[in-house]
Amino acid sequence: MATARTAVSSTRDRLRIAVALLTRLPVGRIRRNEADLTGASAWFPLVGAVVAGVGVAVWAVTAALFGPLAGAAASVLATVAVTGAVHEDGLADTADGLWGGATRERRLEIMRDSRLGTYGMIALVADLLLRTALLVPLDLAGVARVVVAGHVIGRAAPIVLAAWLPPARQDGLGVRAGVIGRGGATLAATSVLAAAFATVGFWAPLVLAAAAVPVAALRRAAHRRIGGVTGDVLGAGVQMTHLAAAATVAGLVQAGLA
Repeated sequence: MATARTAVSSTRDRLRIAVALLTRLPVGRIRRNEADLTGASAWFPLVGAVVAGVGVAVWAVTAALFGPLAGAAASVLATVAVTGAVHEDGLADTADGLWGGATRERRLEIMRDSRLGTYGMIALVADLLLRTALLVPLDLAGVARVVVAGHVIGRAAPIVLAAWLPPARQDGLGVRAGVIGRGGATLAATSVLAAAFATVGFWAPLVLAAAAVPVAALRRAAHRRIGGVTGDVLGAGVQMTHLAAAATVAGLVQAGLA
């Protein structure tokens, strides 16, 4: 009985840590350590489902009052607000660092700089505009499909990148985000597969293949230019994979195939 209570407590704690790490939702005081974070990352895709729920709800209300363009913009901004722009920040820093420095050390230094550079600004604006544009022509059902697929599948990218690359520095999130184990991998994979099949049915393999492209590209770029993964790279992976999955689902919905 004690073992069962410990297991339940551990699961609850890891879910709370995942929510606290990826969102600004209140979860109470928690203690984060390396083991907890490793287990918590398995819950990232399910946290994405929570964020997606916020985005869909905001779209429904705002689009009904002010039209689809306002609904799309408000939906995207609501998900940025509920996550504290943590992934967008990672995307901007990664763009600045990977393409703004001449050496590995300089790139890592740039990625830690809080100032926003040209590459980061372009990446951030492009991401927000494209995510908004994908939602404008869709009805509520289409928006729900796109938003759920993007947020759930996108949050599997850090798990893959952390397992695929060594940490680029000896501190920060890149070190603490480790291998999640067989049980965690099963949970994350099940969440992603469920989201893909729920949103586009038998077209799910196409969505997953599209999502794999930015993960592979980012892995290659990070390995070559900084020698591994950082917390910023993990955030960039979320955004790039989110956009790839969402765009694929939106295309299938618009074409009447899903």
